[in-house]
Amino acid sequence: MNETLDSRQLNAFSLLVKTGSYTETAKRLFLTHSAVSHSMRALEEQVGCRLFITVGKKIVPTEAGEALAPHAERVLGEMRRARLALAELNQRGPRRLRLAADAAFCSNILTPALLKFYREFPRFRIHVDVYGDVNPADLLAGNRADLVWAEKPPQTDGIEFVPVLADRFVFVVSPAHTWAARSRPPRAELASQPCLLLRGSSHGRAQLNEFLARQDIALNVAGEIERLDAVKTMVMQLPVAGFLPAWVVGAEIKQRALVALPAGHKPFEQTWGLIHSAARPLNHAESTFLKFCRQQVSELI
Repeated sequence: MNETLDSRQLNAFSLLVKTGSYTETAKRLFLTHSAVSHSMRALEEQVGCRLFITVGKKIVPTEAGEALAPHAERVLGEMRRARLALAELNQRGPRRLRLAADAAFCSNILTPALLKFYREFPRFRIHVDVYGDVNPADLLAGNRADLVWAEKPPQTDGIEFVPVLADRFVFVVSPAHTWAARSRPPRAELASQPCLLLRGSSHGRAQLNEFLARQDIALNVAGEIERLDAVKTMVMQLPVAGFLPAWVVGAEIKQRALVALPAGHKPFEQTWGLIHSAARPLNHAESTFLKFCRQQVSELI
C-alpha cells in the first residue's frame, strides 16, 4: 500500500461521506460525476478495500470507509490550518525572532534590546540560543538561528556581517589595586600580574594572541571565564587585573567601581555585530531589532 494518500481524493472522500451523493459531491467540488467516481475508485485501489456501497439511491461508507473518515477529517483540518498559517505569514511577514549570542553579550546589549523588541512586536515568538565556541556560520547553516551576535568573522562567504559595535580592550583593576593610581599598567609587571580574560571564540583568542605577540606582551592569564559578571566581580574583589572590551565595564568605570588602563599606543580592537545568511536579507522585524541593539550600544559607550 502506498503510504501517501492524495489530499484531493481525501477531500472528495470526506465530502461524499457527508453528502451520500456523487452528484452533490461533484457539484460542490466543481467536478463531473465521473471525475468523482474515478477518484474514489483510485482511492479504493490505493488503500486496497471498498470504501462505499450503494444502498437504494444513497452512497454510504463501508466499515473501512467509516474507519478512514475521522482520519481524513483530521488530515484535511491540519492542511487547512497550515494554509491559514502560511497565508498569515505571507501577509504579515515572519512571526519569530531566532537569535544566537555569546553569553557575555546577553545582559549588556541583547536583553535591553529584546525588551524593546517585545514591546514593539508582542506577538512574536522569541528564541535565544546561547552558544560557546561555535562557528556562527554553522549556526546559520544548521538552521539553529536566523541572526547571530558575534565578533566580525575572518571570512564572510555565504554570510553578511552587520557591524554594531567596535571598541578597544583595556586593563581593568579595582580602585584598591596597586595599578589604580598609574596612567598605564607597568610592562615589567604584566608577566607576573594575574589577569582574567572573558572567554570568547577561538578566532577572537587567536587575534588577541597575535596582538600580544606584536606588542611583545606576555600576560599571566589566571583564567578565561565565560560569564562577564563573574569576571567583573573577581576583578573588583581580588588583586587581579582583567583585560576586557571597554564597553562591557563602562558603567563600573563611571561608578568608580573599576579603573581602566590603556593597553598601549596601539590597543587591541574588535568589532561585534549581527550575522545573517547572505541569501536572505533582514526583514522588518530583524532590522528593528538591529536598530534597538545600536541604540543600546550608544547608551553604553
